[in-house]
Amino acid sequence: GMAFPTTTTVKLGTTVIWNNKDAVAHTVTSDDGSSFSSGNLASGASFSYLAKTTGSFPYYCNYHSNMPGPLVLNP
Repeated sequence: GMAFPTTTTVKLGTTVIWNNKDAVAHTVTSDDGSSFSSGNLASGASFSYLAKTTGSFPYYCNYHSNMPGPLVLNP
């Protein structure tokens, strides 16, 4: 649906998985550019990230600026 969840909240140590169910490519890129970055995710591809640090990590799709989504990691 060309959108990330409004907010994704998980506990520290959880593996977060993004699945691209759209017909176009996306990325999952943290705003700071270093916490996580999926690279190009073609249709049907997925990206996983192990939550190692607590805090709020805004992210976006490099191709679609209307797709922001915060990841919140709780202890």
